[in-house]
Formats: sequence, C-alpha cells, structure tokens
Amino acid sequence: MLMEAYRSSGEKPIDAAIPSVFAQALTEQVHRQQPKLAIEIGMANGMSTLAILAGLPADGKLISIDPNQESQWRDAGRRLVALTDAGIKHELREAPDFLALPDLIREKQSVDFAYIDGMHTFDYVALDTFYIDKLLRVGGIVAFNDCGFRSIHKFLRFFRSHRHYMEIDVGLPADFRGRNPLVTLLRRFEGRSNQDRYFRKLDCWEPEHNFFRNF
Repeated sequence: MLMEAYRSSGEKPIDAAIPSVFAQALTEQVHRQQPKLAIEIGMANGMSTLAILAGLPADGKLISIDPNQESQWRDAGRRLVALTDAGIKHELREAPDFLALPDLIREKQSVDFAYIDGMHTFDYVALDTFYIDKLLRVGGIVAFNDCGFRSIHKFLRFFRSHRHYMEIDVGLPADFRGRNPLVTLLRRFEGRSNQDRYFRKLDCWEPEHNFFRNF
C-alpha cells in the first residue's frame, strides 16, 4: 500500500521524505504495538503517515500535527492519504505543536505510539517530547527521526538521563553518512547515526523540582 499510493499520487518530494527502510521499520513497530491512538508530529509529504497507517489495527487512529501541510507542502500528505483506504483512520490538525499537543492533553487523550519529526531544534524537540511524555501511556513507544542532527542527538542524551525510557533495537543499521566525507567522519566520531531511534516508556516518573543530571 505504501509505495503504490506514493507512486500513483504523482507527487515529487519537495525536500523531505523518510527513507523506505525507515518507513518499513515504522510500519513494523506500529503493527507490533497495535496502538489505539498514534500521533505524528510533522506530516510533510505523508510517507511516515502512510507507514503508520499501514501498521494500525482496525480500530486504530492516527493524528498528524502539521501547521504547514497546506502552506509549505501543498497538501501533498493529505492528498496521498486520500488515495488509500486508510483515510478513515486519519485526522490532520493544522496547528503548531505547542498548541495542538496541549489540546490533546485537555481532551484527556491516551497515546500508544508517537513519531516525532517536526522542527529539529533542541527546544522544539524537547517541547514535543515533554507533551508526548504526558500523553503516552506506560508501555507506549516514542520514535525520533533525523537522529543524526546535532540538536536531536544532544536532546536524546538529555532524554535518556532525565526520563525513564528503554531504547528499542528495531533492526535499523547504523548510518553515519553526511553531506560530504568530513561530515560523515565527524558523525562517526561523535556517534551521531542517522537512523530512527525508538524508546518504550517504563513508568510515569516525575523528577524532583531541582533534579538534574549531566548529559
């Protein structure tokens, strides 16, 4: 379903689409988790959207948060989903993450799976993860895209030391390739692999008000 719908859409990637090996791993992990509610932050061309929808159970639902679906992506993701029979499981919220995620908390939503692929600055990834942690049930999974970015690599060091999650090996090989050989070498030296990383929530732990660990 995934690649067939993409090819038949006639869309060409603007400047973003997750690699097919990432999409396959995403579908497999969603299928294993069998989420009633999944969330993705950043829809773009819709490749991750289709990957999640392909793994959802019959009673599952995906909420995509993307304030730029129409303005930046020319509705490419929305049109791609419309070409499949999975659109009934999908809801798009065209609002910034810092507004849409608190709305979900106010709605008392309980999330089983989340995929974070929005703004890639440290503060935005931290904000997304903060709210996802509030929404995610114990045993739920959160996954991060573009982990080779310095901002996300650094954030994940913070995340692993400041929340109780266990990283899951989903079988994606390490990939340190960058724009040029120097960047590739630097990424390898710093351990900044590009593959998506997945984490399972272990409990609803909250730190003391002055808690801090070096990261």
